[in-house]
Amino acid sequence: MKPETDPITDDEWLLRRVRVERFRTDKTPVISPNAFEPRLPGPKVRDPDTEGISLYREDCLTSREDILATVAEDKRRDFGIVRVPVALLQALNLTVEFRQDSRIPGHVVIPELNATAYAAGKATFTPTLLRLAEVASEDANIVRHPLVNPDVG
Repeated sequence: MKPETDPITDDEWLLRRVRVERFRTDKTPVISPNAFEPRLPGPKVRDPDTEGISLYREDCLTSREDILATVAEDKRRDFGIVRVPVALLQALNLTVEFRQDSRIPGHVVIPELNATAYAAGKATFTPTLLRLAEVASEDANIVRHPLVNPDVG
């Protein structure tokens, strides 16, 4: 296990929690591009993504399922886990920054995918979100599929 304070390298993989609604059985890519959209401020949004969307460094975790630790146990079946390589983010001109989270080690954000920038120009993000979804949809990158193995975790 890598310490979360170690520099983030381009050969690392990042994990993202994805709600079951973002897994599609009738479309390609399987993971909807909106799985990578930042949460915008609103009356029903608990934590808008003001600093960027959250992911977790796979090498900093004991288990990939660790990223479900902040989800209530009876709700975990509603989430899947996908992974994307840091190298892809770099190729898309995105950066990855460490953001300490005392609950789960290895927390990072993609600052370019923040609520303010996204709200100001959603269409400009479409190619980036689609590419992230395509890579996350590859069989090897769907770590936990809530429609296939909902009782895991």
